[in-house]
Amino acid sequence: MIDTIAALSTASGPGAIGILRISGRNTIKIATTLLFKNDTALTEHYLQEHKRSAIFCDFIFKGKPFDQIVFLFFPAPNSYTGEDLGEFHLHGNPILLKKALDAIFQTGARPAGHGEFTKRAFLNGKLSLTGAEAIGRLIEARSRYELELSQKNVFGELSKLASKIRSDLISLKAECEAEIDFSTEDLTFESLEQRKERMIALRDLCSALLQNSERAEKLILQSTVVLFGAPNTGKSSLMNLLIGKDRSIISDIPGTTRDYISEDITLDGLPIRLVDTAGVRETSDEIEILGIERSEREADSANLRLILIDVSQALNQKEFVNAYRNRLPGSILVANKIDIPHSDWNRKEWEEDSKALSFQIAEVSCKTKQGLGDLLSLLKDRLSAKEALEDVVLLEERQSFHIRAIYNHLAEAVGLLESSAPAEIYIQEINSALREIGEVNGRVDNEEILGRIFSKFCVGK
Repeated sequence: MIDTIAALSTASGPGAIGILRISGRNTIKIATTLLFKNDTALTEHYLQEHKRSAIFCDFIFKGKPFDQIVFLFFPAPNSYTGEDLGEFHLHGNPILLKKALDAIFQTGARPAGHGEFTKRAFLNGKLSLTGAEAIGRLIEARSRYELELSQKNVFGELSKLASKIRSDLISLKAECEAEIDFSTEDLTFESLEQRKERMIALRDLCSALLQNSERAEKLILQSTVVLFGAPNTGKSSLMNLLIGKDRSIISDIPGTTRDYISEDITLDGLPIRLVDTAGVRETSDEIEILGIERSEREADSANLRLILIDVSQALNQKEFVNAYRNRLPGSILVANKIDIPHSDWNRKEWEEDSKALSFQIAEVSCKTKQGLGDLLSLLKDRLSAKEALEDVVLLEERQSFHIRAIYNHLAEAVGLLESSAPAEIYIQEINSALREIGEVNGRVDNEEILGRIFSKFCVGK
């Protein structure tokens, strides 16, 4: 790269430190212009001598001191981008950081584009394309599972699989070409059945990759948990308790919640959309009726329902079960207000219905927080992955497209082989599959495709 780029690499807003990153051929020139130690400008020799070491110095522009900072210099090619790269560690005041960044721009750098540091790392051979894409996912991970799956790709899991597929495809192609070129020679080649088995094995590997990735995407998506039930059962109190703040209005007056209220939370690394709904009851209030209808739609589309009952009040179990029969299966029945001394609640009387309709029971008190830990454990168990992630690789949309294309080419090749087509015909499908795996591995020349990939990154990455 000819030009030098610069950007803020830490999150925006006040913080203990803020890091400005620069990369390109003018990195040393900019550093020696702006940085001083004991009133003496740093030299290229000093930077080279202290490469990859923290240098405590002053940031000065046009004779005006900005800050006392730590500077790190990483010479090419042993840097993140493969170019000369520097990091200015300043105090994290946003105004200070903006002024310092403007000084860097005036000294010979230009603003970096989205993901441009990582793009340069890829173009300079420091990262595979799959590894670069995984870094973007790692930064934006919304759950513990997405983080774990992204880490696997950062450390080359997908690259290894793509390399295996490519190696096997090359082996297949070589065998086919040898048969074509030396068909008249007295040589022994693998049987057509063996070749077909190799094609099917590769095809099935691609199929498993796609299916596992789809499973992984479902695991990392946000789950919707809906609090549902009659008025005054404690839905709003439980909502506030779970999110840790007063979000829903609490009142003894039935029908206080007229519409559903949602809040995003994270529970042990699990992204959850928590929804408090209007109490379900017979009413003539048109606004309340609309709220109840919306609440019922939310409950029907939820990943998990928490159906609340107030155990401090008399409740006809048979009537309740009949009324909620369609929504109880797969739900958690939350028996609230178990701290009431004279409650008629008897869990054993509900166990039979619980087994028959496949719902679980949690006993809580929103007032004393009794049973809250057990409810949270039940929530985590219901929303967590029940399957191991060891054999799962997460594919980006672009990667899925090419893996699916490889699957289709191999399926076509198997069909041609089974119909007794000559090797000259089905080898074309293998060649096409090889081109597709090249796209997965990063043999991409199209600047538009690269721009689309790295545009999803933040500017400082």
